[in-house]
Amino acid sequence: MKKLLCLCCFCVSCLFGNIDDFKIATWNLQGSSANTESKWSVSVRQLVTGDNAVDILAIQEAGSLPSSANPTGRIVRLSTEIAVEEYMWDLGTRSRPDNVFVYYAPVDAGANRVNLAIVSRMRADEIIILPPPTVVSRPIVGIRIGNDVFFSIHALANGGTDAPAIVNAVFSHFTSRPEINWVIAGDFNRSPDSLRLDLRLETRVRTTFVAPNAPTQRSGGTLDYALVGNSSGALPTTALAAILMLANFRTQLVSDHFPVNFRRF
Repeated sequence: MKKLLCLCCFCVSCLFGNIDDFKIATWNLQGSSANTESKWSVSVRQLVTGDNAVDILAIQEAGSLPSSANPTGRIVRLSTEIAVEEYMWDLGTRSRPDNVFVYYAPVDAGANRVNLAIVSRMRADEIIILPPPTVVSRPIVGIRIGNDVFFSIHALANGGTDAPAIVNAVFSHFTSRPEINWVIAGDFNRSPDSLRLDLRLETRVRTTFVAPNAPTQRSGGTLDYALVGNSSGALPTTALAAILMLANFRTQLVSDHFPVNFRRF
């Protein structure tokens, strides 16, 4: 079974040679309520299945995982308090399984609400945890598939004051890896324009913002988007565009954030 799983992951990963080949999304789930299980089993499921399913889904405020997600035994620790664990989540049936991988970081030891997660159609070649870039920040969680790295981030609610530090930390981590292209997707809690102005110049010129031309939160702000970058190789270009994923929901939206999709259209 393990050999079969590895072979399947290899075959799927062969289909993705460029970061633009991935269908990526981000969503602040507003987890922690008694409805967390149904949010995953209904709402998250709808984003990763069907005709317009995404390959990579970055989740913020992930709450608790559904009981149907089973740990694989693969855990990467940054410290005794901070770790990312891999789960396999079967979205199919007993006769027709449909497995995705979930990378889950329970970073909220108190309310168990503002946890981070990444759902991936492909098994990660590497699980990445970068330390919190400020004393009040959350850790930065990502996965690598080939030469493409995907991060799920959640900046502070007080206007995303740590968002520049998050982006700069990712940039610095890959300065000696010119072959790596990275995507930072999540809830930045500030507008793309304000974040761009606060980035270091070297980070700014090697980063492309991919944001929808519409509010991503009911408050009216554009807070959820993605950055595509390369820290030391060729200057990044991307064909990815952003659009809200409201059409994917066949049930009521259960968050005040709208999921955002990044793909070639």
